[in-house]
Amino acid sequence: MDRHKLLATIGGALAATAIPSGAFAQIVAARRTTQHDLFEALPRPKAGDWSRIIMGSGVDYQKQIGIGTETAQSGKLTYVETQIGIPGGSCNPNTMKRVYLRSQRIGSFITEMPVLANVADSGTILTRWGDIGGGQTQTPESAHLRLFDAPYLYDDRALTIVSVTHERLKLPFGTRATVHVVARFAKPTSSKHKLTQIDLWTTPDVPFGFAKYRAIATGLDPLEARIFSHGTKFQPALAMKIDSIRAITPDGTHIQTG
Repeated sequence: MDRHKLLATIGGALAATAIPSGAFAQIVAARRTTQHDLFEALPRPKAGDWSRIIMGSGVDYQKQIGIGTETAQSGKLTYVETQIGIPGGSCNPNTMKRVYLRSQRIGSFITEMPVLANVADSGTILTRWGDIGGGQTQTPESAHLRLFDAPYLYDDRALTIVSVTHERLKLPFGTRATVHVVARFAKPTSSKHKLTQIDLWTTPDVPFGFAKYRAIATGLDPLEARIFSHGTKFQPALAMKIDSIRAITPDGTHIQTG
């Protein structure tokens, strides 16, 4: 497909889905990009947004992601709260993890977001770690939030866009117009480079701007992530704020007896 035809295809697809045509259209039209830049050009969630995404490679699970803000002594903070559950069912509250970000800006689903503090609630133990503002140190694993749990997906090799089409995608909550982008990775230069191709179905109707994602990797089952449900009135599972959590967890943990 020549550049003029590709631009016309992108323009029609973006118009149908109402995705802002600026950065995303330019990236796709250029044909050469990275997975990070492709995701960065998609719409972002805002405070109060939540979504449940079914994902997996061979075995699926459900991840609920909610975006919240709170005012602390240090100022306004943004956090991402997650829970894990069975696909299509409820999530287990004992898997709750809240990650406070150093920035108020939410990154894309493929962005490694710098962390201010991590908090987890198992139902009996409240744990705080990697809390810079609380005087703790961070390991490399706790310094950044990754919404995808598989590390090999965070691959920033060059991508070549090979296909852009307008598709109507059936989702559990209705059918949505999407832009389906297919892109292939450059040859691997390290043993950690496993990805060969990604498929991305984008729409502005859902948090993070994509309805479905598929990653093809050498020696592994394809990984797929697809949105199951979403909303705009996120209810956090943890009522406490970071200042209160720091006060009751001076050593990083608190045993809950009530």
